[in-house]
Amino acid sequence: MAQIQELNVYMIPEFEGKLLVLKRKNGLWEFPGGGVDWGEKPEQSASRELREETGLSAIEPKFICVSSATYKTPGGDGKHSVYLVYKCTVSGSNVILCEEHDEFRWMFPREIKYLKLGLNAEEAMELLEEK
Repeated sequence: MAQIQELNVYMIPEFEGKLLVLKRKNGLWEFPGGGVDWGEKPEQSASRELREETGLSAIEPKFICVSSATYKTPGGDGKHSVYLVYKCTVSGSNVILCEEHDEFRWMFPREIKYLKLGLNAEEAMELLEEK
């Protein structure tokens, strides 16, 4: 069994008091995000992932917290996934989804906890509520 460690980012966009969540094809909801490319600063990665996954541009991104989870992959490997979580505002709510997701919602933070969230998204939401 291999042990894999990865560094990822989330960008939580806010528009008119609502946060954007995306639904993956596996049915779990998450925030726009993904891996940090070699040599890329995490904040740049978060802004890039937001643009790639939604067509939105981040305005004044701010670091919020670190989310970390361990789990087993379908192949049986152990995975340690660390997410640096950022929050930003966006100038509009017109989302253009990429092929990774099949649905999006703008929701008030108190509503998001009722969705079936991915492991890191759930922890990020809990940490965000504590702030």
